Amino acid sequence: ANNGGKVLGICNGFQVLTECGLLPGALKRNEGLHFISRHHYLKVASTNNTFLSQCAVDDILNIPIAHHDGNFYIDPQGLVELYANDQVLLQYTDDKGNISNPNGSVDSIAGISNKEKNVFGLMPHPERAMESLLGSNDGRRMLEGFLSA
Repeated sequence: ANNGGKVLGICNGFQVLTECGLLPGALKRNEGLHFISRHHYLKVASTNNTFLSQCAVDDILNIPIAHHDGNFYIDPQGLVELYANDQVLLQYTDDKGNISNPNGSVDSIAGISNKEKNVFGLMPHPERAMESLLGSNDGRRMLEGFLSA
């Protein structure tokens, strides 16, 4: 990562990236204290990165979530910096793009990048949304963007 290589952390991988300092913030126990496993909608907040280069801002994606410790936390100053540096990539929403936060994450954040835009972390599972037969193929666009870099 420090040499410009691309890093993607999905679910527990996102937790690892925050714990080792490659991404800001932390992931806490879900607000309801329960494991959540279902499809959930996400709104693309930024495409100023390779990970979401196959998407458009405000696209609504149907991506599975499956986590117990997916509640993204960052302090108020850190949140200001995330937005100032265009690091907020995905937010939890409903199918119309209205905030619908399943786990208590600050600002309904589902995924972020580092300032350099080469490290990406998200709690949802795009790798589980590759075929319409399985409920959605929206994850394909997300991963194709990452792989095309």
